[in-house]
Amino acid sequence: MIKEVAFIAIAVSDKERARKFYQETLELKPGMTGMDGAWVEYDLGATTIGVGCHPAWQPSRDGTTVAFEVDDIDADIAKLKERGVTFDMEKMETPVCWMAQFRDPDGNKLVLHKRKAK
Repeated sequence: MIKEVAFIAIAVSDKERARKFYQETLELKPGMTGMDGAWVEYDLGATTIGVGCHPAWQPSRDGTTVAFEVDDIDADIAKLKERGVTFDMEKMETPVCWMAQFRDPDGNKLVLHKRKAK
């Protein structure tokens, strides 16, 4: 029935603040924009992250988590910390990866993720 993930949606409360965070702090490049800029899509490989602001759709600290795969997790953690990002979960190791959790300005959970070589 389900073939693939079409997109991952992140609800935000302030479209301008969200765009600044996702585009300047995280350095994502915007793709399609709709609803007068209240919906922005960021294509990352085969996955699309949709960031949207709508009165019927509210952010939640317990909502969706998006894990971003990176090449150099230590350098990227340092870069985000320099930009004022604080981490809820400092870098941790699992049998298959390293990851560190932080939040966007609305409290949505985001993760920097680095797979180990197989």
